[in-house]
Amino acid sequence: MDRLRKWSSTQERCPSDARKKVIQWGGSELQAEQAIARMEEENFISKERYIEAYVRVHVQHKKWGPNRVLSGLRSKGISASEAEKAVRGIPRDEVLDALNGLVERRASELPARRERIVRFLQGKGYNLQDILDSLAALTSR
Repeated sequence: MDRLRKWSSTQERCPSDARKKVIQWGGSELQAEQAIARMEEENFISKERYIEAYVRVHVQHKKWGPNRVLSGLRSKGISASEAEKAVRGIPRDEVLDALNGLVERRASELPARRERIVRFLQGKGYNLQDILDSLAALTSR
């Protein structure tokens, strides 16, 4: 338990990551569930805190779009409703600013590699219409 506390105190962790870590260290599924329950009681792990931190880091620092954030949360075992609620909470202007920044960084490749840039931005999780609007705004300047 102390080893798990130390591991979780370095950054926000989700319950599924903690479960995997306990099992990796040789614990059983039951031991993992007991450890997670205790850590949640003692506020070492909080799913809500984890979701907030995940969204903040991936939108602001990694410049992920809403679709990729949603997918990433789902891959961490967060329910669809919780993940969608978190993504709806991302300010639209923050998403568009990140998208516009990525488009401007790739502006030197336009128009020769336009399709490649669109695929790259879709892979980052942005909506196709937002991508096309951002590209149009850049080329109209």
